[in-house]
Amino acid sequence: LLEVEMRVIADVGMVGFPNAGKSTLLRAISCAKPKVAAYPFTTLNPYIGAVHAASGEPSIAVADIPGLIPGAHQNKGLGFSFLRHLQRCRLLLFVLDASGPDPHTQLSQLQYELRQYSPSLCSRAGLIVANKMDVSRAASESVQVIRKHTPLPIIPVSALHHWNISSLISALHTLIGSESSKGALVELCTLDQHT
Repeated sequence: LLEVEMRVIADVGMVGFPNAGKSTLLRAISCAKPKVAAYPFTTLNPYIGAVHAASGEPSIAVADIPGLIPGAHQNKGLGFSFLRHLQRCRLLLFVLDASGPDPHTQLSQLQYELRQYSPSLCSRAGLIVANKMDVSRAASESVQVIRKHTPLPIIPVSALHHWNISSLISALHTLIGSESSKGALVELCTLDQHT
């Protein structure tokens, strides 16, 4: 019996906690139609969408990975299954709920889970999406706090209202197209711990 596992699932893998808006974001940046609901774990399997650029560049495959929970690196909440999918993506897109309490801590927890599961995940290029910017006035302040603690690019968006989605698509295409993307953001899981 020969067991074969596909090594590449997508160019970009979205990583975030349940209800961060990953499925809504995938709907906003592609023609994919993943299930969207107001309860955790709506997504149980990766859902892939093709993201096209206005400039005619090749499309990018983006995977909506099911939400992680604290302890995912210890296989809590099917953590190994979900984290394994991220190993099959070239770049990582951290999707944070900017309207929630302390997005800076969300990012720190996600990076910790990745580092504990596989330090190699931290060597991937990536960026941060601060989603749900339309929900709370404090969201803009949250983005400024995150910027103080990470070198990763941050794109504020409202996936629900398609606000700033073109900037995100452009940033994804730039990052994918960059020949240096493999080493562009080597310390993906390094976050300044000073708060």
